[in-house]
Amino acid sequence: MTKISISCLSVLATVTSLLFSINFQAEALPQNAPAIAQSSEDSFSSNGFIMPSKNIYCVIYGDRLRCEIVSQLKPMPPEPASCGLDWGGGLSLPKVGKPEVNCVGDTIYSPNYKTLAYGKTWSKGGFVCKSRSNGLTCTNPKGNGFFLNREEWKIF
Repeated sequence: MTKISISCLSVLATVTSLLFSINFQAEALPQNAPAIAQSSEDSFSSNGFIMPSKNIYCVIYGDRLRCEIVSQLKPMPPEPASCGLDWGGGLSLPKVGKPEVNCVGDTIYSPNYKTLAYGKTWSKGGFVCKSRSNGLTCTNPKGNGFFLNREEWKIF
């Protein structure tokens, strides 16, 4: 057993000395250059938008329109026992049926979303969203939907 411990320590010392002898070189990025290269379009940005306030953003995610609100839903709905993930960060609207509060462990945010200016309407895949200075209203092809802003939300 002592031989194994000594061998492991010898290997560790050799690896450590090799790592310190490697000459790492780093190049500085030009000022204002992004640290991570991103394409101008990603899979979400062509199917989604962000509101001018940057507080609400939405994307078609599978057969749903999923919207997230940075300031969280207000008032916050009670969290069901079945949700073990992040609760109350937005709403999900299926093509058929009523919206549901998001219980998710990820985000749909993309820095490449196009801004949906106040007074404009976005439609894709049967979903229609109207951007207003007082909030966002989205509907599915069956007329179900939601209204969302930083002070309130409602589903219909």
